[in-house]
Amino acid sequence: MTLDMRKNYKYMVLAAVVAVIVGILVILWQMGDPPSEADRIYTNVYIHGVAVGGMNREEAQAALMQRFQTGLDARVVNYYVEGEVVATFTFAEFGVQFDFNRLIDDAMDYSHMSGFRRQIARVFGAHEISAPPLFGFSVERLEDNMKTLSQKVDVVPQNATFYEDANTIGKIVIQAEKVGYGVDVQAAAAATREVIHTLSDGNVNLRLIQAAPAYTSATFDFEPKVLGFYETPCLSSGDEPRRRNVIIAAERINNKVIFPNQIFSAGEIIAANNPDIGYETAVVLVDGEPSEDIGGGVCQVVTTLYNAVLRAELEVIQRHNHSARVSYVEIGFDATVAGDYFDLKFRNTTPYPILITSRVQNEKLYVRIYGHETREDGRSLRFEVRKVELIPPEPYREVVDPEIPRGERWITLESQIGYHVELYKIVYMDGNQVEQVKINTSMYKPLQGVIAIGAG
Repeated sequence: MTLDMRKNYKYMVLAAVVAVIVGILVILWQMGDPPSEADRIYTNVYIHGVAVGGMNREEAQAALMQRFQTGLDARVVNYYVEGEVVATFTFAEFGVQFDFNRLIDDAMDYSHMSGFRRQIARVFGAHEISAPPLFGFSVERLEDNMKTLSQKVDVVPQNATFYEDANTIGKIVIQAEKVGYGVDVQAAAAATREVIHTLSDGNVNLRLIQAAPAYTSATFDFEPKVLGFYETPCLSSGDEPRRRNVIIAAERINNKVIFPNQIFSAGEIIAANNPDIGYETAVVLVDGEPSEDIGGGVCQVVTTLYNAVLRAELEVIQRHNHSARVSYVEIGFDATVAGDYFDLKFRNTTPYPILITSRVQNEKLYVRIYGHETREDGRSLRFEVRKVELIPPEPYREVVDPEIPRGERWITLESQIGYHVELYKIVYMDGNQVEQVKINTSMYKPLQGVIAIGAG
């Protein structure tokens, strides 16, 4: 073989090798091409070991959530007080959720990047994306769970108080206060965030903040005296439902403590319109005329309390008189409650707690108000009703009654005069009048009587 022939052969071999190499490179170039669909991930891509090749963004998100979110939801945070678990919440209850968008963005970028070296890398090796995923939680759920935690753990402080011994009138017993405590919610929330950021189960030791009561035993460092007292007759027979209602209402206000500046609502405590308390149907006054309704008789308790309040010289905020005069007190001294519009409210204007006691005993209703006597020695009170106007009733109304013998006339309802009156408190010091205060104004409707004419 001549020299020229040998040279030509070498050139031919070299050209063939180059052609093969170029062919291989073209094939590799094509194999490493980005996916034809712009929203698809290249085949050889993994995110935290999950093959996401060939998936679009939504499919990759679903695959990753299925793999990792279920386990995350089951993670728990345990809350301890003195070594005992008092509450447990799952990550799902905090709304903890992975966010794989950044990792999917990396997979998309890798899948669609250009350049020979990158395409060769896609052909010859799988690409693993293992950067930590982002995650978040619901601030609102964290706050709600902290409130629930407080409700489970918090112990409300109890004020010191006093009460009258059930067996001995005038024996006042002081009950000591109880210190409470509450969860340090901010510290608990911060510790919860730390556990969530570990993406693992965790424990939180709760910090408790002591909650002191507003009133301690030192508040009751005085000898309780009767500041105001009143009694009214309680029927012993003939109207048992009314008597039972009086007893129930008296029990409901018995041993109620009112702290300084606190307002007492007789209507709210007595709750005559609550059917679950046990009140029965009895006689009440409606527009001046007798009728029957649930809780008839409770106004006697309200009236007796009102008179004790007057004598204790507490501030009366709301009071309403009956539409007609009642039998158990003089006009101007009564008080009534009805629904949520008529109430007896008064404020403890003394700097010390006061105690209401109420008993039905020896056919009488007794109400006493105990407290620290701060009024000067020698001070006394007198109450005076002044009649401003007398309102005569209409003439008797006559009705025919076949149950009454013919020719007889029976008065079945006595007529009553109406009144416009004013009640005054007159204050004496060592027997000398020093003050006169108008307490209330009351209007009582006249009551038209009824005469039944016999037709039997």
